[in-house]
Amino acid sequence: MLHLENNETIIWEVRKHWFDFVWSTALVCIAITCPPILYFLAFVYIPPEAREVFRLFQLHTVFIYSLWLLCVWILFAIQWTNFYLDVWYVTQRRIIDVEQKGIFHREISNLRFDKIQDITIEVEGFIATMLNFGDIHVQTAAEDSSDFTMKNARDPEGVRKIIFSQHNFEGDRPREVKIQRNRKNNV
Repeated sequence: MLHLENNETIIWEVRKHWFDFVWSTALVCIAITCPPILYFLAFVYIPPEAREVFRLFQLHTVFIYSLWLLCVWILFAIQWTNFYLDVWYVTQRRIIDVEQKGIFHREISNLRFDKIQDITIEVEGFIATMLNFGDIHVQTAAEDSSDFTMKNARDPEGVRKIIFSQHNFEGDRPREVKIQRNRKNNV
């Protein structure tokens, strides 16, 4: 669950590009279609005497293929969950990184704009350039925290501009300083 501070709104939601998910979908399609094709080819090219063995174990083969489809579907659902739930939220004050590591494992990290040192974007290859996606690396000034990275993000240049504009706005904004007085000294 995402908790925002008072008067904090989400400016931009940064997600991975759809092309990042195409490879997982292609592998799922291959994993679904390969066993029936291999079974059919094996049935066609074996000697006629051995075809009777295939017919005897046809029910077992359907059961094993059904288990295979179930496993492929589960792996596809895990890939979809990781793809869909990995997100950055850019607010007026910070970047919130929600990283889905598994079905039941999620990490949420915050990075305030005053801690940002540099933002690097990498767009590699023809397809990434044409479809406008790439990697975003946000380097922090703090030595104990790790840098924020999102692979294959949509519109990395637009994200960099938004983050830098909020970073500059946050840096130019006057700060409210609260001074607490000790009651014992005021008596």
